Amino acid sequence: MADEVPGIRPAVISTEAGDILNEYRRFRHIVRNLYTYKLDPVKVGELVSSSQNLFNQLNAEITAFVTFLEQ
Repeated sequence: MADEVPGIRPAVISTEAGDILNEYRRFRHIVRNLYTYKLDPVKVGELVSSSQNLFNQLNAEITAFVTFLEQ
């Protein structure tokens, strides 16, 4: 979703947003595989505190993509 498909569509989300989402995916992997002893409380706090900003960024980027689709 973070890659443009030349001549077909722009990237749906920015590379920056994709990188941040990968951090959440890594966290999900740890939790789903029950590696809870590896949870870093500082890292969990960073993910929690950045979630609202990420949501706002994704909302704006996906809204821009929808606008592209409607044109």
